[in-house]
Order: sequence, then structure tokens, then C-alpha cells
Amino acid sequence: MSATKLVLTALTVSLLLGGAFASTAYATSPERASTCVFDKHEPVSVAPYTVDFGMDWGSYSFMGGAQLFVPAREGLTKEWLAASVEHALASAHVVTNDNTKAVCDMPRLKDVHVGVVSGGNGFWVQLISRDEKTNRALLKWAKNLVAERKSARAAK
Repeated sequence: MSATKLVLTALTVSLLLGGAFASTAYATSPERASTCVFDKHEPVSVAPYTVDFGMDWGSYSFMGGAQLFVPAREGLTKEWLAASVEHALASAHVVTNDNTKAVCDMPRLKDVHVGVVSGGNGFWVQLISRDEKTNRALLKWAKNLVAERKSARAAK
């Protein structure tokens, strides 16, 4: 085996082991599990997510969920924000070793789709569902989250 192949093999193995260790440390760390994605990327406003549905004889709108506006920051991309929110939704109800509260106090909801679109000087994080009850719960939760963040900023 040549020296180049030996170095490349060693490098590949070390990268694979390093990636496995990092993902295990992230998943088992209680301080990571108890933090809210919206602590790092604070939403400043909330609005209902509406869906326009058109037919041959007319169109109508209905509420499809909630959307939160997160101001742009250096290095923040819509892909990263979407992945962070999806991870938070997936791990929102994982119980940590010290029985801390759920991440962001997110409601336990099924089939919530996360979308992120550019909104000028920030991003709209869209939490979308097909169920009317789920949509109302998402909007209520989002309004409470933004109100809590605003009161926390005002108290500082």
C-alpha cells in the first residue's frame, strides 16, 4: 500500500469516528436537549399562515398554520434555520435525565411541516399542518412564544 493510500484511509476513518462521536455527544447532552431553537434565533413577530386555494369558479383562503419572523443574522441561512426547527420539533418531547420541560414548550402535534422563506431582512419560519385543530394550536403557541420573548427583551 502506498503512503498516500495509507494517509487517506487513516483520514477517512478518523473523520467517520469524529462525526459519530460528535452526533452522539449532541444527542445525549442534556443542556442541548433543553434549549430552544428560538433562544438562538429569536422571532420578533407572528402571523397566521394562510393557504389560498383556487378553483374554476373562485378561490378561498384558509389558515394552514403559523409563521414566525426571524431577523437575518450573519451566517444564518434558511436551510440551517429549517433544519434547526425540524430538529427542535422532532426532539421537543424527549425527556432529559433531569426531567426538564419540553423544548420551547412546543405542543405535541403530529404531521407539522416546516418551511422557511426569505422575508426581506429575515426569514419566515412556517409551521404548516393540514388539520384545523393543529393549526389553531400552532398559532396560539407561536403568539405566546413571541409575547414571552418581547416581555423578556423589555425586562432587560
